[in-house]
Amino acid sequence: MFLEPTLTRDGTLDGAWWPHSTDLHRELPALVRILEDRLGPILRVRLDPAAWDEVPAHLFIDGRFLRVSGLSATSNMIRVIRGNQDGFLLLVVPPDTAGPIAAAAMRTAARTGNTMSANEILTGCRIAPAPTEGARMRRYRDSDRESVLALIDADRLPGQPSCTPEMLDQALAGTSHRDPDPWADIEHPRIDVLVDPGSHVVGAVSYAVHRDRSAGQILWLHGREILDVVAALVSHALRELGGGKPVHAFTAVLGLGLAALPTGRRPVTRKALEHAGFAARNSWRYLRRGTSFDLPATTSPLVEVVASKAPPGWWLKVHDDDSAAELVAQQPIDGLGILWWFSAADGHADPALERALLLQGEALLREHGAAETILYAAGDPEQSGALFDDAGFAEVDHLVSFTRPNNAAAD
Repeated sequence: MFLEPTLTRDGTLDGAWWPHSTDLHRELPALVRILEDRLGPILRVRLDPAAWDEVPAHLFIDGRFLRVSGLSATSNMIRVIRGNQDGFLLLVVPPDTAGPIAAAAMRTAARTGNTMSANEILTGCRIAPAPTEGARMRRYRDSDRESVLALIDADRLPGQPSCTPEMLDQALAGTSHRDPDPWADIEHPRIDVLVDPGSHVVGAVSYAVHRDRSAGQILWLHGREILDVVAALVSHALRELGGGKPVHAFTAVLGLGLAALPTGRRPVTRKALEHAGFAARNSWRYLRRGTSFDLPATTSPLVEVVASKAPPGWWLKVHDDDSAAELVAQQPIDGLGILWWFSAADGHADPALERALLLQGEALLREHGAAETILYAAGDPEQSGALFDDAGFAEVDHLVSFTRPNNAAAD
């Protein structure tokens, strides 16, 4: 299931669903549970009765009744309603659809500003050839720049700035303006692209090895969440990295702007990595807050602020307490401020002090021109959830990095 990431409902559809079967008794409860995590309680669904084996008047899900009814002239669609007729319209991909077609259709339906109807999306994706049929890998060329930037931008999260040509050039060269240099222990990265028979770039992957040859790195990859493309990129990188060593993927310091892989926005990439033997290693929450939320200026004499070099900005911590929460406020760029939150050790959370820590970090960002804030939060999500909610942050995605303990080059 994909949802359009901004949830503004400006496009024709609000997302897409690919059920395993046409049995509503089996499929609908899972969909409702997933949607309720994002949208709140779902009270009713309306759908095309002809597309399902049986359409009950209601289903009993998790201790309550969900109303089910027909919706005329809505082939390949379902409307989920959470209250006051507040409905979200999803594309329903037929269960027997081939994987690449389903992935392409879901991504199109969930794209911000999409204007295509459900039937137009499915028809277009079925006509299009499989993206890896006759495709080949080759080295990146300067002429590929715009295509690769478009691939990267297609996976961008709300609030995340677009990848600029300068950022891509740094990633190509394996250079950074940061001190210490995150590339110091990594050999020069390689970037390869997957091109279709018409020489169109459909995917890109960057990878490198540690200078001591102890491990490999898949630095970033983009393939518009088309299963065959993403799987081909992962497989190619593993072969090129060679066997006999661990391989890490989507590490915080070597990506193109994000701390790790956004698994909600990019579930196909996560599945491709897991199928190739990768396991989740580190976890972050990605939260966003705009300019409309007014925060009071709160400080505490217990909060110490010192300069930070990596990333450039400020490190906020509690005096003489290494177990308390910590915060790094990154120097804003083009009006975007970034906070890195590290939760307190178990049993050391102090809500009042953590609130002062967060608000002082926000004040520093605003003083230096931040109009919008992104928050990366590590640690227990429940422990700091109320604090972030009160400060106006909304969770956008869950970021994960991965490790494959032993790379078998023959995979």
